[in-house]
Amino acid sequence: MRIRTLSASVRRVRNSWLVPRLREKLIVRHKPADLYELVRDIQQYPNFIKWIQSLTVSNERIEEDLYKCTGTAFVGFRGFEERFSTHVVGDPDKCQIDVSLDRGPFRHLRNQWRFEQMSDGQTAIHFLIDYEFRNPVLRMLAKANTRLAVDRIMASFMSEADRRYGKPSS
Repeated sequence: MRIRTLSASVRRVRNSWLVPRLREKLIVRHKPADLYELVRDIQQYPNFIKWIQSLTVSNERIEEDLYKCTGTAFVGFRGFEERFSTHVVGDPDKCQIDVSLDRGPFRHLRNQWRFEQMSDGQTAIHFLIDYEFRNPVLRMLAKANTRLAVDRIMASFMSEADRRYGKPSS
């Protein structure tokens, strides 16, 4: 069973461009620790997220119980191709992963995944994405397609979770 709550908002920024920001809460039957490991395993993203053509991981380390790395992705979507790098910080105790921009086509990029064990044994996935492209054409495309992109990303992660950990019974 998957239950969704959405909170999509748009922030007004300089030059009156609209910037996508989306929060989502998804209820699933997979374990928080399994979902944390799945999202943290960024090197495998090209195997299950179709528009990530390649991804390399560098500076991988553990500091004060936090997993840290830099991920550089080459993505292609609807005729556009871009390369960008992010800093990834995973906190296994909080079951939380924070992603921030290192370099690339964005003015800013922030992404957060948090996995919360619920009293009924299910897991709440708290997802946030907040970004702005530098290029005005990409900015407009992103604004029009953020919901679709997030839906596809979530579907890709849930399919991969089912594949790795087994499909939960209802």
